[in-house]
Amino acid sequence: MKNTAYRSKLTAGALAVLTLIFTSCTGNFEKFNTDPNSAQDIDLTSLITTMQMDAQYPTTGETTTPVNRYQTGWNLLADHYAGYMACANHFDGGSNPMVYNLTANSWSNTVFEVAFTQVMPAWLQLKYGHDKGELSDEGMAVADILKVLTLHRASDMYGPLPVLKFGESRNPYDAQDVLYKHFFEVLDDAIAVLEEYVSISPDGRPLARVDAIYAGDFNKWLKFANSLKLRLAMRIRYAEPALAERYAREAIAAGVITSVDDNAELKTFGAITINNPMEMIWNSYNDARMGASMDSYLNGYNDPRRGKMFQPSPLDGEFHGVRNGLPSTEQKFYTNMSAPNIQTDTPMRWLTASEVAFLIAEYELVYGSAAAAKQYYEEGISLSFVENGLSGGEAEEYATRTSRPAYFTDASENPTKYNTSALGTVDIEWKSDGNELERIITQKWIAIYPNGMEAWAEYRRTGFPRIFPIQQNSADPSINKNTQIRRMVFPKIEYANNAGAVNAAARLLESGQDNGGTKLWWDKK
Repeated sequence: MKNTAYRSKLTAGALAVLTLIFTSCTGNFEKFNTDPNSAQDIDLTSLITTMQMDAQYPTTGETTTPVNRYQTGWNLLADHYAGYMACANHFDGGSNPMVYNLTANSWSNTVFEVAFTQVMPAWLQLKYGHDKGELSDEGMAVADILKVLTLHRASDMYGPLPVLKFGESRNPYDAQDVLYKHFFEVLDDAIAVLEEYVSISPDGRPLARVDAIYAGDFNKWLKFANSLKLRLAMRIRYAEPALAERYAREAIAAGVITSVDDNAELKTFGAITINNPMEMIWNSYNDARMGASMDSYLNGYNDPRRGKMFQPSPLDGEFHGVRNGLPSTEQKFYTNMSAPNIQTDTPMRWLTASEVAFLIAEYELVYGSAAAAKQYYEEGISLSFVENGLSGGEAEEYATRTSRPAYFTDASENPTKYNTSALGTVDIEWKSDGNELERIITQKWIAIYPNGMEAWAEYRRTGFPRIFPIQQNSADPSINKNTQIRRMVFPKIEYANNAGAVNAAARLLESGQDNGGTKLWWDKK
């Protein structure tokens, strides 16, 4: 395999950002991985910017347009599987991963490629620099946090990944339980480094020029790292309940994000311009529209956040969604359904105070007290309203409602209608009726929109909220249409270039089969 290193100018003044592209991730990349000097004359700290831009959203990829990479890797997969959005365009004649034909095209490549040909090579170069004394401990700590952020999302999509030996000539896949334990170790080490730094230099900002998230504020990075640790702790609570409790308790005690001012968001910062790719997807492409599940919940709850999340239909000024996984049909029928209210300058949320509050609500429900769970549940709603530009008073009234999700009425211009009764039955007001977890996760699902990667993971972990299945029959016989897809298959590019490693990785899965019906390690409920 040939390795290519090239420079990519980001909109950051004179900031030079190195992007490293490989034709294959895990096979035969010895030259780069064994040569710490393979890229010369770069400002190492600028690679922090590269990692940030690519950590969740592949904004610097040059093999195709960044918007197309975001659409195929994030929007057409996770956003749809989470029930957030549906696609008005039915690619490949309607036989594609949205109806669980997971090998119909190359969409399964994108998230893997972004992680291992963009983010991880940048991290590896930072590691080389740190080992040589050219990067500070605190700079490496931030890079390590970004590594965990990127890889946990990729692992939550595929399962096993080639991580622990990345940078070595032989790089096998690691099982997901091994990866998660590695993530916790990396986060704990990074947290310790940043705690020591802020104890000595609480106002130090050595990464201010290159940090598009927190402008170099390590106090905020600490809160983010602890919040990420809490997220991962709750993710494994059905697989490793004792470890989940321990890590969650540690994270909360150490200090998590509690204010919207500390939210981790990727947005334009100084000379670094960030354009949200979703605007082109719904506007120029006319592809993305509100999902039917969102329609059912937001309309049934008469949720004041509707207009912040989606645009009213030009047909009647109401909010209308589209069923996921429709048979092949014409795009023109769905253009007038509600588009996401996401503009070019809309920040891309990584982790927010509202998500943290709902995580703590679940922690308290399982490991603490019902009273505390109620408190944090209502706090999560309140913070979500603030994050959407609404008032605390509106949140208080909303939290007392007993309304339920609504029947879905297909308002599209398609002569064939796909109406269906509501799947969700839970109301909003907190009650001790056995439905507490469903309430927490349902409101969390609404609050973290449009973070489809996290919402899809939480749906698989908990079974909530109750999301409409795809309309068309599943193209993958391993996937129960009602249980819905559990993971994405390993990338086609890996089977082409690294078949031995990826076949061994399949044997690390629960069923030993690389298909969409195989559950991930933490998917135990």
